[in-house]
Order: sequence, then structure tokens, then C-alpha cells
Amino acid sequence: MKLLKFLAPFAVMACAAHADPVTIQGCDATYTYDKAPSRAITLNQQATEVMLALGLEGSMVGTAYLDDTIPAQWQEAFNTVPVLAEKYPAAEVVMANEPDFLFAGFGSAFSEDNLGEAQKWHDLGIGTYLVDASCKAAHPKNVPLTIEPILKDIETIGAIFGVQDKAATLMADTKARIDAVQQDPAGAGRTAFIYDSGTDTPFSIGCCGGPALVAKTAGLKSISADVEGTWVDLAWERVVAADPEIILLIEAGWSTAQEKREYMENDPVLSQLSAVKEGRFVVVPFSETLLGMRFADGVENVNAQLAALK
Repeated sequence: MKLLKFLAPFAVMACAAHADPVTIQGCDATYTYDKAPSRAITLNQQATEVMLALGLEGSMVGTAYLDDTIPAQWQEAFNTVPVLAEKYPAAEVVMANEPDFLFAGFGSAFSEDNLGEAQKWHDLGIGTYLVDASCKAAHPKNVPLTIEPILKDIETIGAIFGVQDKAATLMADTKARIDAVQQDPAGAGRTAFIYDSGTDTPFSIGCCGGPALVAKTAGLKSISADVEGTWVDLAWERVVAADPEIILLIEAGWSTAQEKREYMENDPVLSQLSAVKEGRFVVVPFSETLLGMRFADGVENVNAQLAALK
């Protein structure tokens, strides 16, 4: 493997060298790691939290693009990693930090508008990985996601960094938590409108992304489950006609749950929806709807709130 030559005495290795090379088939390219990376950069919060959950902050030289607050359990570890940019760092900033691994949560990281295609970095001796759920080739927009992408990401990063035992434990815990909710979903049989943002036109979810899986795992039936895609524009007329039993509000910096709730409560038509009149609102942070380390948190969070509504 063509590696950059550098010396980083301050970077503490959090994993052992591979006994044998590890070849990873990524979303659009294959790459072989002769040894565990020691200068990783994560390009989205979703990727960052996988690294932190596996105790790999010592192998990171940078991170970027937070969607919301890092959970308390990982905050101390996160504070040891330099934040390179509010959103995606420029390619020059990435190169200046001499990385040997780039880990992204969304395909946009490797678009021409941002860091460029993965193969470009591979040609420089820098490995890349895109979380499995964001790989369009593996997950068509009309096929509902399962929790398998989360488990695959943990397993893959564990193999790349030589922390397979930690990865196996984390996979088992994640699966057990989600299975527990699936076995006793508090929202079973209840219809729901999932509201991300927008007033003139509500931005909601389609059939097949992480947010749809959160709702489905908790037993909810989304009123837009028949619409193709992860995120979709709906018409308020559709929401009114469905009169959903539950309104699931996504908490995000660009549109808070409180803002959305107040909008619906103050609108002369939407305020007449039964869920609005009776206060049947459930809130979930955006990061807990992604198929990452906080997905189990999101499922448990939504399920507990639904149980409380009963």
C-alpha cells in the first residue's frame, strides 16, 4: 500500500497492527490495509460516533460536520480530536493533516463539490469508507433499510483498525437493544406523520430510510410509507386527510421540534388534527434517525415516549 510518510508521536495507537492485510470492499472501490490506520479523519458525525464507540479517538487526527451535540458518553473522547471544519473540510485542509483514512457518513463527502471521489484518495495511499446505509448502489431508494448496515459498519471498522473483539461486543449490544423494542413496540397499530421541516410544504419521510425504520421498529405506520425515497415533500392536504394518531417531530438545528409543534398548534387547519389537539407529539433527534451508533437510542427513545402517551 502506498502510504504517506510522516511521524506523529502524539497520536496514540488504539489498535494493534494487522497480522495480515485487510481488504475492504467499499461502496465504489476496494482498498487493502496493510496495517491499522493511525491518522483517520471522520467527515460526518455519524462516522465520528462509530469511531468513538469503538474507542478509536487515539487514531484520529480530525473530524468535521456535526449535526447536533455529541452524547455525553463520548464527549471527553471527542474533545481530544481536532475539529477541522464546521461542514466538510477543503481537500487542502485534509491533505495538510496527512491522513491515512477518511470515513464518511454521507456520499456527498466524496462528491466533486467536496473531497472528490474515493479512488482519488486511494491513489494517494489514503483509505476511505462510506457508511453502508449511504451506499446507493447497495440500497436502492425503493427498498426499505434494515439494521444490517449498522452492524456491517461496526464490523468493517473493527476489521480495519484491528479491534474485532470490541466490534463484536458492540454489534451484539446494538442488535439486542433494537430487537427488544421490536418484540414489544409501543406504537403498534398507530399511524404517524413524521415531520422534519418546512411550513408551506412539509418535509417528511418516504418508505425506505433510517427515519422510516425508526418509526417501523417502534410499531408506527407512517402515512407516507408508500412514497419512494428516504426524505420526501408531502402536501399538508395529505396530512389532514390521514389525521395521524401520532406526530413524530425530528429535532434538528435547522428546524427544532418546538418550532414545528408551535406552527401546527397555531395553524387554523392543522390545529384541528386529533394528534395536535390531544398533544400526541413524540420527538427524536436527527442523529438518532440515522443508521449509526445512536440508532438504538432513537428507537428506544421513541418507543418510551409512545408508551408514555398510552
